[in-house]
Amino acid sequence: MKSLIARLLIRKPVKSVFITLLIMALLLTGVQFIEMKTGNDTLVEPHTAVYKNNEMLNEEFGGESVIVLFKAEDSKSLLSVDTFEIMEMMTTFSKEQENTIHSVISPYTLLESIQEQQRRSKELGLGEMKEELLDLSGKLKSDNIQASRSLNEMSNQISIFTSQGDAYYHRVPKEQETLNKFLYEQNGKGELRHGFADMIKDDRYTSMTITFRGGISDSDKSDFIEGLSESYNERNYPNLNITISGKPVLDDDIRQSMQESIQQMLALSTALMVLVLFIVFPVSWRLLPLATIFIALLGTVGLMGWLGVPITMVSMAVFPILIGLGIDYAIQFQNRYTEELRRDVESHE
Repeated sequence: MKSLIARLLIRKPVKSVFITLLIMALLLTGVQFIEMKTGNDTLVEPHTAVYKNNEMLNEEFGGESVIVLFKAEDSKSLLSVDTFEIMEMMTTFSKEQENTIHSVISPYTLLESIQEQQRRSKELGLGEMKEELLDLSGKLKSDNIQASRSLNEMSNQISIFTSQGDAYYHRVPKEQETLNKFLYEQNGKGELRHGFADMIKDDRYTSMTITFRGGISDSDKSDFIEGLSESYNERNYPNLNITISGKPVLDDDIRQSMQESIQQMLALSTALMVLVLFIVFPVSWRLLPLATIFIALLGTVGLMGWLGVPITMVSMAVFPILIGLGIDYAIQFQNRYTEELRRDVESHE
């Protein structure tokens, strides 16, 4: 194989260089498709039964979850209107990503559920009252026309209130006293309701659980986490500390750390190789091996992009080996070429 390549280079050098440059250009275009992954498919083969069962479970019940931790100085600050407004903004943002988010669970969603139950209860009670008023109005005698009209008017007012009832139960109450009536027993003066109490720890902590749908890509998760952070950053809440955590957040940080590590590794290795080449390789074009190895490195990354091979914590180990072996072979090849060139020059003299 080596002799065949050598004969091809000797006989058709221009075409060989052109074909090499064309191949490298095609490989380099694959760099744009490279991805960094830290998901389960980097640890378990996707065709195994364990992986498929896990994917089926995620499709039905949701996948990984983002945990938003809320910390305050006391329960009063933790269960304030400001806290629930933040939860409302996060919940609204999450539900807008319906193709990404499976479910959201938090004290705010529990508040929504209680408001919905009360709304339905009030509508049901008002509807029954309206029917009773209409029946009573029909039973009145003709000499009580004015009373009948008053009853009909009351019935119409109830109908209007019932049809517009949603306007009273769709947002966080503006007054803390009104919010406390939802949170505490005995119309806001008793103990914390059981559902909310289960979500409060040490009177200082509560959390929101946002669950992704199954099969969501790492890039979609990263975009959601970034958007979630921006959804509440427009306002300042000095009495509340918010931390976004969970495995998707950790994986996103790992991918960013991997990218930074690769950049640092390339920068340090380049500086070290330049220093070594200047000291121990006293020939003309002494930095040519460095250019050769980086072309090979970019070609390898481009090939991984075309083949759909992601950069993982395991595949990252390939790059130091590739750089180390590549620079050795490049130096050796250039040194042998220089020796043969000198020998050829001496023979002609």
